[in-house]
Amino acid sequence: MNKSKLLAASLVIILSIPIISCKPQMSLRTTVLWVNKEKLPAEPVKSIFIIAFTDNLDVRSYLERDLATAAQKRGLKAYKSLDVVGPVDMKSIAPVKDVFIKKLQDLGCEAVLTVALVHETSETKYTPGSSMTYSPYPYGSYAGYGGFPAYGPYGGFGGYYGYAVSTMSTPGYYTTTTKYFVEAKVFDLKTDETLMSTQTKIMNLSSIEKASQAYTALFVEEVNGLRKK
Repeated sequence: MNKSKLLAASLVIILSIPIISCKPQMSLRTTVLWVNKEKLPAEPVKSIFIIAFTDNLDVRSYLERDLATAAQKRGLKAYKSLDVVGPVDMKSIAPVKDVFIKKLQDLGCEAVLTVALVHETSETKYTPGSSMTYSPYPYGSYAGYGGFPAYGPYGGFGGYYGYAVSTMSTPGYYTTTTKYFVEAKVFDLKTDETLMSTQTKIMNLSSIEKASQAYTALFVEEVNGLRKK
């Protein structure tokens, strides 16, 4: 292959490399935790109805499933809205409130756990790459670097490593930070009092399933912490 064809092939390879997009790791943190200590029932709750207020059926399914599983592990009888009212559009076909509450009472539910996405923001930031203008060296020594000796045209790896590291370029990349605020509330179905309210910030949601599992684990940790106090 002659030099012109080699150069053309090299340019095609370089130009076909996409700009790197770095995705930060998902994180969860409770930002608000409130407990209505004066209204907590004297006896432990034995049954709970769980409903995720979202029209995304995947989110609703994962959240209700994971929270119900966690409740059952704590000895509670858990009912999921998907099982009770089905996959209906909660905004347009939601059950009439009084009829709905009567149905929950008939099931023997003592408390209701609601989960809702209350806020979402997204911010994309570009980090420019770094590069140096390249000019071919004449046959002579490359400058030494980091304790390595200078590198001549037939020198060893050490000197050239120093030269290459000091002149290498890095591509620019985008990072997108997405923040979700999820609000959970626990209500006493008998008294209609709010017993507990939490708000959780989820950053850089990686997948619905993983986020649901991580959110459930954090929520259970908060509840366990309250029981110990």
